[in-house]
Amino acid sequence: MAQKKSEPVLAVEEKMIPAAEEPKNEGLFVDTLWNQYEQSLERTRHLRESREDAYMNALREVLKFNKQYRKSLGNLFEQTKKTNKEVISGLMQQMNARREELLKNEESVEAEMMSEREELKQQLEKVTNQLENLAITPIKSVFQIIDQLEDNFEKSTEANIAYGRERRNAWQQVTNEYVKMARSTHIEIVNRGKNSVKELLRTN
Repeated sequence: MAQKKSEPVLAVEEKMIPAAEEPKNEGLFVDTLWNQYEQSLERTRHLRESREDAYMNALREVLKFNKQYRKSLGNLFEQTKKTNKEVISGLMQQMNARREELLKNEESVEAEMMSEREELKQQLEKVTNQLENLAITPIKSVFQIIDQLEDNFEKSTEANIAYGRERRNAWQQVTNEYVKMARSTHIEIVNRGKNSVKELLRTN
């Protein structure tokens, strides 16, 4: 009889030992689960911010390239203007050479050529100035408008990203509080379940 009583006592003790170890494993499981969830949230946040930073850097590079391209177009226009002046200067030199040649031959032709040359020079200068003004005015205006649009777009994009991050950070604090509450609730549920199992085992 004594042996029969000691056997159930040993069986109960054996049952109680694993029950005492289970809470540690369950608590570890709950902590691991919530730690992984928080790490996942953090990774998602970092990935989103990295994408936003990459987008902003790409946008800045594109705008920088556009400004350099417009600057090179302006330099090309200036170079064309300089070339046109050199062509006109060459024409004038040729006319001067022709005039000198004609001076040797006839004085009457020289007077006629002088007046033609002066008239042609005035007309060329007038036409060149008008063409330059006509060409450069819309180009400068368009470049200024494009610069303003791009600057405004860059500023508004930066402001939108900053606003989005600020809003997400505010919500992140709320989310962190919810995660803490959910973790503690989960731990309480596990502990209650564990205590219920202990009580059930004790009654048996």
